[in-house]
Amino acid sequence: MSILGNFLRLICVVIGLVLLSAFVGLFTNGIQLDMRLYIDSVIHIIYSLIQPQNLVFIGPTGFEYSIYTNFWDYYFYSTIIFLTALLMAIIVGVFISYLTTLLPKRSNLIVVKIASLLDSIPDLFIIIIIQFCALYYYQQTGTKLFSIIGTAQNRTYILPIIALALIPSLMIFRVILYLVNDELEKTYVQLAKGKGFTRTYVFFKHVLRNIAPSIIIHSKSIILIILSSMVIFEKLFNIHGIFTFITEYHEPEIIAFSLVMIYLPIFIVYTSLTGFIFKKTGQRLEW
Repeated sequence: MSILGNFLRLICVVIGLVLLSAFVGLFTNGIQLDMRLYIDSVIHIIYSLIQPQNLVFIGPTGFEYSIYTNFWDYYFYSTIIFLTALLMAIIVGVFISYLTTLLPKRSNLIVVKIASLLDSIPDLFIIIIIQFCALYYYQQTGTKLFSIIGTAQNRTYILPIIALALIPSLMIFRVILYLVNDELEKTYVQLAKGKGFTRTYVFFKHVLRNIAPSIIIHSKSIILIILSSMVIFEKLFNIHGIFTFITEYHEPEIIAFSLVMIYLPIFIVYTSLTGFIFKKTGQRLEW
């Protein structure tokens, strides 16, 4: 897609987020289904986004503070966890898929069934198990592997990232394995094997490149799962992240600004990936 097309996509998404934030604002102080109030809220949000330096929120003491006072601390904390979890999920999913292709067909099916079983386990149950194991290891050895809950002074990264990436990595694994098994039946793979290329070379050089567009398309649902999970995880791990900021300061303009900033790195990553894939494969992706 052209630069203009990507820019128009960004504008359309921002407009949608503005309309959504204004609608949420109708329920902030009770139910106020007033169209005039809604339109005024939309105009106010647009003005606030055009001039974000005027964005303010009411602090616990009742005073107004600029959104730049501590927004970026919340924002970058969540962004680091989100992007790292997404990257880890993709890497782990690809790596497990590669290892599975090296197994005999019967073992391959067993691994898929195990992954499906783990995929059905609730996230909260997995978090409890990880926290219990970390506490048990600390009690037995006196060695602290990582913080299992965050504080204002001591932020936790490892456990939230692992917990967020676990289920999505299994989902990515199942998708990739299905695509890989279908790709391995194609003629060019058999020809490459006949020429003496190793399975590892064929997988990473040809198969993975050819299924990359499909992985990108399926990854959209993975991103939604990670973002929805972060809303819960920030409470469980006492993470002072962007969703905590939204729940603490839920003015419509604050919600809109926060949602736009959440979408921005996703937009940049997908625009870069689709451009890279088009350059390498010549295939245009509509995401």
